[in-house]
This record gives sequence, structure tokens and C-alpha cells, in this order.
Amino acid sequence: MKQETIKYTLRLPPKLKRRLEKLAKERGISQAQYLCSLISGKPSEAMPPTAFWDAMHELYQIQDMLRREGKTEEARQLERSIVALQSAFILEPEQEVP
Repeated sequence: MKQETIKYTLRLPPKLKRRLEKLAKERGISQAQYLCSLISGKPSEAMPPTAFWDAMHELYQIQDMLRREGKTEEARQLERSIVALQSAFILEPEQEVP
């Protein structure tokens, strides 16, 4: 169920506008979502860099290779490590805000 929202116009100096755009983009969320996270007292963290996602992709490929070779226990152990890494670097999805 979507929350009711109200349109709100905000005037910012150009320097602050650029900073808001940059901070929201770093977190992979809209500017409205970023402002809502600050107002709610739960500021959103920056998204992990591309290198993190590249490493995750490579780890999943290694896990798949282990499974194909019949090394299921090693694959499960690697999966637990991958999940722990992701939990440490990725927050829960933001509440849906337009």
C-alpha cells in the first residue's frame, strides 16, 4: 500500500542542490527518499562501489563452480560468507517514497 504524499517545493543554493544530487546518487535513491531518510532520523548510507559488486559476481561464479564439482559443503560455506559480506555492506531497502 502506497503512502499518501504531498508535493513540496524546496529552494536551495546551487551548491547545496549539487550536493543533494550527489548524495542521493551515491546511495542509489531519489532525492526525495534521501531527504525523507534524513528527516526520519535514519540517514541512508552510500552504496558500495562497483568493485564490491564485481567481487560479489566473481564469488557467486566460484560458488556455482564448486556446486558443479560436487563440493556442496564448500559452496554452502562460501554462500554464508557472501551473505555476511552483503549484510555488512547493504542496508534494508528504503521505504517506498515517490
